[in-house]
Amino acid sequence: MGEKKEEINHDVIIKAKKHLEMTGIDDVSSFDETEILAKTGNTGVSIEGEGLKIEKFDAEKGDLIINGEITGVFYYPKDPPKKKKPFSFFK
Repeated sequence: MGEKKEEINHDVIIKAKKHLEMTGIDDVSSFDETEILAKTGNTGVSIEGEGLKIEKFDAEKGDLIINGEITGVFYYPKDPPKKKKPFSFFK
């Protein structure tokens, strides 16, 4: 039988599309003012917007705090591709 994946506690809080808090983040692979790429477990996460700034990233606790104009949060089965956008909180 297949190996059971460990479930990771992952929460997302978005306040007024200007402040985002995430838990369960393993790594931030790249970031600039328009896109932040992160990983939670075996899932890639892309946070898109304008004027994005990482206020806090605690790799041990898995906490990530971002401020800026948040226009989308996208989840991917693996690392996020550069063009496809399968799921968004905002349209």
